[in-house]
Amino acid sequence: MAETSVIACSSPDFSGLSAEILRLGASLRFQARGHSMQPLVRDGDILLVKPLGGRLPRLGDVVLCVTESSTVLVHRVIRRQILSGGYHFLVQGDKVSQPDGWIPRTQIYGRVAAIEREGSEINIKNPVMRFISAMAVLRSRWHFGASAFSHQLIRLLKRVPIFSIFLT
Repeated sequence: MAETSVIACSSPDFSGLSAEILRLGASLRFQARGHSMQPLVRDGDILLVKPLGGRLPRLGDVVLCVTESSTVLVHRVIRRQILSGGYHFLVQGDKVSQPDGWIPRTQIYGRVAAIEREGSEINIKNPVMRFISAMAVLRSRWHFGASAFSHQLIRLLKRVPIFSIFLT
């Protein structure tokens, strides 16, 4: 088993370090902090982020990016558009009501490929996770963030065994 190193660093340092690691084509593992992506990503989960390579982020991808205000975050791509400077992506946390703003492709460092939680790994590419991602995009686009409908739908999905392992 490979030895794991733990490095504590500030947000600006983490931004630069993660950008360089992913630019070089290597994957990055780190511990998530915060609650904006719950229930999918929880505070303390270990995230595996892979470089995008030459491909563009897709709708529903959970990406590691830096905002215009230099905030590093892991949020979901909910829209994309082409502006004069190229592709820009609208990202938003699953638990927050407003998007973070349009992020240029150059400020998206990589996409989350797996989540480690309590000794188990959640593969983001499996069909159940792709379905959950699609639902999260629709919920964000239709502004169902804190609505009763959204809460009822999540409660219903948590009762279905195949979804409960990802959402509880």
